[in-house]
Amino acid sequence: MTDKKSSNPLYGLKMHVLLTEISEHYGWALLSETLDINRFQFHTGMKSTVKFLRNNQWAKEKVENFYLYQYKNFPCPDDKQLSIAPRDRFIPAEQTAGAPVEITAEVIAQIDKASKSRSYKTASKSEQAKKAPAHSTEEPPYDPSNPWNK
Repeated sequence: MTDKKSSNPLYGLKMHVLLTEISEHYGWALLSETLDINRFQFHTGMKSTVKFLRNNQWAKEKVENFYLYQYKNFPCPDDKQLSIAPRDRFIPAEQTAGAPVEITAEVIAQIDKASKSRSYKTASKSEQAKKAPAHSTEEPPYDPSNPWNK
């Protein structure tokens, strides 16, 4: 646990703080264009945007990758590290954060490469139905030996 704390700048960083930092520097319009997340075009508020990112792992990881490798300007990791979620990656202590980079076509290509290196499982409707708790409106059958149904 200590290794994870010391080796990743995302550890303990709340999503709304991360979003505030990058949106103040780049602006929502540029983030929408760069990250290719339509949600940022129609920024309806920090709370709803954070909720969207919590519900969509691919978008959350795309934003976290952007924060680490463009805003904090850490060196881009190898393909093996890119296949791991950003909050679980090991960043060597000798690597330090730099100044935020300017957004170019090369940066956008790098972001796309990082986001395509992970695969996400989407739950089908039948799997979602299995996970959903069954709420029965029927009363259980009456058992004379257990009148209070306990």
